Amino acid sequence: MTSLTQAQIAEFQGIASNAPSLSPSDQHSLLKATANLLDEDDLRSIARADYGNDTDEHLARLVDIVRLCELPSPLKWHPREVLELTRWSEPQQQAPGRAARLSRQCAFACTVLLVSYGDPRNAGASYGSNQTLISLVGSLEALGLGVEDEVLSLLSWLIPRLPEHEAGEIPFFGLAMLWFALGRPNQWNDAALLGLCEWIMVTEEAAKRRKSIGLGTTGSWLVSGTGYDTHVDRWQKLGRRLVDRLDMRHGPDVREAVQLIGAMLA
Repeated sequence: MTSLTQAQIAEFQGIASNAPSLSPSDQHSLLKATANLLDEDDLRSIARADYGNDTDEHLARLVDIVRLCELPSPLKWHPREVLELTRWSEPQQQAPGRAARLSRQCAFACTVLLVSYGDPRNAGASYGSNQTLISLVGSLEALGLGVEDEVLSLLSWLIPRLPEHEAGEIPFFGLAMLWFALGRPNQWNDAALLGLCEWIMVTEEAAKRRKSIGLGTTGSWLVSGTGYDTHVDRWQKLGRRLVDRLDMRHGPDVREAVQLIGAMLA
């Protein structure tokens, strides 16, 4: 992969630092919320995710994260490996009881990984963060927790801290912000939502221009800026459902912008 030019780095930094936000930037609130869902069996299940290898070492580090609600820097193999494997869980394919357990484990794992992406010492481990993000969105929706504010707070904190090689992922973070912000119309008024929609379009265009560094071959809207499209179908499904997040409190301009983004993605 070709290195980013200084101009591309500057553009990335400018876009990331100007992400719209009406939420406090805090990486801990969602971590606390998802950690509080787990029992001892959940932690042991996550710790065994690598075919049972090094279970005790993974478990000890997971217990520390839950107890302290903060991450070691850097986040090392124990427990990163089992968190990354848990991220790929497919709870929706399981029976209801099993699905709920997997959903909370996946939500916690994805949250820890996303928090870790904001630490420069973990920069090399954050490639394709949109895949972690969409797994988080799906898990939280399945759990029905009502943690929109906590997610928005984490994303507001994380976006300016994403490493430069994740520039192609930024539009996905904007789309996730839009998904959750639409559920908080009293906190995100029409002007703020329109600003977020515009920001998503700008970041998508910037990501698409980075094709010269070897990213993006599909040409599809949003997906064209990333080489990590394992879960593109889940993002497209999210796009089709964006309009379902609208209600009577959203004005016609917001409705039009959201419908456009959803249609372009889907």
